[in-house]
Amino acid sequence: MHRNPVQRGRWVVTAGAVIIVVACMLQWWQLGGGAGELPARTDIGISEGPGFLLFLAAVAVLFLVALPYATESPVAIDKPISFLLLFGIALVAYALRTVAMLEQGLLLYAGQTPPVQPLRGPGYWLAALGLIVFARGVFELWDARQRF
Repeated sequence: MHRNPVQRGRWVVTAGAVIIVVACMLQWWQLGGGAGELPARTDIGISEGPGFLLFLAAVAVLFLVALPYATESPVAIDKPISFLLLFGIALVAYALRTVAMLEQGLLLYAGQTPPVQPLRGPGYWLAALGLIVFARGVFELWDARQRF
């Protein structure tokens, strides 16, 4: 049975976008809350501009994937380059959010071992996984375009 590589790429991109959307709704950092610490302060991924941009890029991907099913004719924007552009936006937004978190001391926790504590920001790490899955899907779409 021959599999359609474009369809597989769309499924992988969709999975990555869904992971990112979920990650943006989860906690990205936490200060305090431990034994002998001040009460916990936390924030979710979409609370700042770059995180919200990451969320919007993932939602745009979901709309782009659904677009061909909503029309009877091919859609001009439904090309691998569109997915690559949205991936680039998402990656830049994630990088900007990472830099902002590092500058504010929200990613590396001084005085704690280990300094990076994934359970204090599961959404941040889940978004990284979503970007990896998203990148794989874009690669598959791009590769399928090269073959056909």
